Amino acid sequence: MSKFIIHGGKKLKGTYTVSGAKNAAPKLLIASLLTKKKCVFHNIARLSDTYRSIDALTSLGASVQFIKKNSIAIQCAGIYSSEIPLEAMSARQSVIFIGATLARTGHVIIYPPKGDTIGKRPINRHLAGIVALGGKIIERGNNCLEIFMPQRPNSVVYTFEKNTHCGTENLILASVFNKGKVVLKNSAEEPEVDNLIECLNEMGAKVKRVEPRTIEITGVKPFLNGVETTSIPDRLEAATALVLSIMTGGQIAVKNATPALLDKFIQALNKMGIEISFKNNVAKISKIKSPLKPINITTDTHPGFMTDWQPITTLLLAYMSKGESIIHERIFETRWRYLEELKKMGLKYKLFHPENHGADYYNFNDSEYQTGGAYAVSVFGPTKLQPAEMNSHDVRAGIDMLLAGLVAPGKTIINDPQNHIDRGYENIVEKLTDLGADIKRL
Repeated sequence: MSKFIIHGGKKLKGTYTVSGAKNAAPKLLIASLLTKKKCVFHNIARLSDTYRSIDALTSLGASVQFIKKNSIAIQCAGIYSSEIPLEAMSARQSVIFIGATLARTGHVIIYPPKGDTIGKRPINRHLAGIVALGGKIIERGNNCLEIFMPQRPNSVVYTFEKNTHCGTENLILASVFNKGKVVLKNSAEEPEVDNLIECLNEMGAKVKRVEPRTIEITGVKPFLNGVETTSIPDRLEAATALVLSIMTGGQIAVKNATPALLDKFIQALNKMGIEISFKNNVAKISKIKSPLKPINITTDTHPGFMTDWQPITTLLLAYMSKGESIIHERIFETRWRYLEELKKMGLKYKLFHPENHGADYYNFNDSEYQTGGAYAVSVFGPTKLQPAEMNSHDVRAGIDMLLAGLVAPGKTIINDPQNHIDRGYENIVEKLTDLGADIKRL
């Protein structure tokens, strides 16, 4: 359990360096299962999800070592197991061990990850795709799945029911050694998916995004070649650092902020009255029109406004805008718990059910849709934030509370029993301290 003690209201300035993407790095490491040759991966953030992927690879027989602070070498010549440890599945991305291990060994034993406070996130879309490729799934006891794919997949066209980020990556990995051509329709467009595709192609795979939501995998024979490649920077951390800069006066430069990865987020900031300048992937706040203009936002799959930007944007609007903003959440069915915590700091909001939309409008499973469900919120600003003691429930909620604590004058305490904040942000205390923040982790 972590506890963060923050004495807020300090002036922050300097350069904040964004780490490698939390939602990309573990998947690159897992891709090493498709080769018997050495792979080297750079810009890998030292986060718990990374370590869980490393532990799982090691348990399968891989040799893994850090060769620099954020560079990892992996050798998967001697894979001898197909069982993914239960501990690894607390990292959501570990679910794509299904596709990679099936491609490598034709067999995998796995314990599907459970949902969390932002939504159930079941893997039914993954498993339906695996079956379409020729996989056979057997349900064992204790929530264990044993999956077989003894032959390389045949050619198939598969259409995802709804967008699935990790599901798309799972089927790409499972299809690399197919005996013809696998076409994935309604597949995810997220840049982390394209980072994985680029890595696989550098290894000798033939994966092509022929349309924005259509991916073709032309099969190659096992196995792929080794690779030396780099993870993209974390677009969630970059957005977080920009919000921190805005809320503290705009004196923080954000390094490794790639404009193409932040397009819809920057558009939202522009609508509020904030201008951002980029030079050599360093972002700076060039204008803040105070008070900010309230806006309406609807989260969406890429290239829309991503759901993980939602909490920090809601906080920014509550803190600095004048009037009512509306945020409509389409990706996760229960993403509002953090509001109850921020209410302790003075945040004013009202949850409601948006009219004229049914289950098919939302990206979570239709079975999770509730008539009258609170899928939108009105938030009212400006807010004079007061220090408080709060409890973190998920990664993005935790960082939201931390940002609020940094600007609220006085002592704020964030209890983080499952270490959510450190799970999503590498060296966050050290990075903030370098900017002048008074923050300690206990």
